Amino acid sequence: MTATIVEHHPHRESASLRIALVMINDILRDGLSMALRGLALTTSVRSYRSMPELLTEAVDKRPEVLVVNAADGVAGIAAAALIAPESKIVMLIHDAHAAEAVLADGVVVDGFLLQQDLSGRTLENALRAIMTGEVPMPAVLAQQLLARAGIRRTPTSMAPIKLTPREHETLLLLVEGLSNKQIARRLKISDHGAKRLVAGVLLKLGCTNRTSAVVTAIRSGLVECA
Repeated sequence: MTATIVEHHPHRESASLRIALVMINDILRDGLSMALRGLALTTSVRSYRSMPELLTEAVDKRPEVLVVNAADGVAGIAAAALIAPESKIVMLIHDAHAAEAVLADGVVVDGFLLQQDLSGRTLENALRAIMTGEVPMPAVLAQQLLARAGIRRTPTSMAPIKLTPREHETLLLLVEGLSNKQIARRLKISDHGAKRLVAGVLLKLGCTNRTSAVVTAIRSGLVECA
């Protein structure tokens, strides 16, 4: 096995994560590994060129967060769900087209990272979102999805979804990629109130996460494209 393992000191931050990178591109994998090592959120960073390498790890060492590259194909992500079912899967993509392809194939991921937007800050924000049960999705990606979906919206083919004005406002903020805390600040309400609003929106849209909520909003015509 060619896994690279970097352990960190646990005192850096109590809420730390075991991270695994699975991607063929050596330069991309090594660069991401180096960036992740500098974050206080990570307790270990392991790098693999393929899913079979990850499969050789002991179950108790399986990662809490798995970062994969969309360019390597969705088959590997499906394998990851079987190999490490408890892991949160974050997909690295080039653009909205890649995200659409993943979603169209029915692959379930827990968040997205845009390759051109990678930095220590975006990585840390994504990990913090994962830790709080949110789905990291860069605002620019949401906007790209909206723009690309403009001619494909089919509101007449779906049952009407009725949102209150407050819920619709919350949906727009979800599309922007805001977290619950950010939504609370924008709406000038408590964090608990924002969490309740988001849960209500997801329930009405029939979605289990923010990514699918954005896609449903686009397809149902609830969100206007720029």
